[in-house]
Amino acid sequence: MTTLNRISAADAKKKVTANLSLLVCIYDDDKFNTQAHLEGAIPMSEFLKLKPDLAKDTGIIFY
Repeated sequence: MTTLNRISAADAKKKVTANLSLLVCIYDDDKFNTQAHLEGAIPMSEFLKLKPDLAKDTGIIFY
């Protein structure tokens, strides 16, 4: 079962910087590129391509 937890921006940055989690923007590529891009984040379209090959224990942070 999947557990959803809210974390702070500081904790998210630490996890992404340490390569412990993926930071995924839920917006489409246009909005991601123009308005919603955060350092280290990938757009949803890229996440969907990676998803089949991700390990089950991969941390994923959506924003």
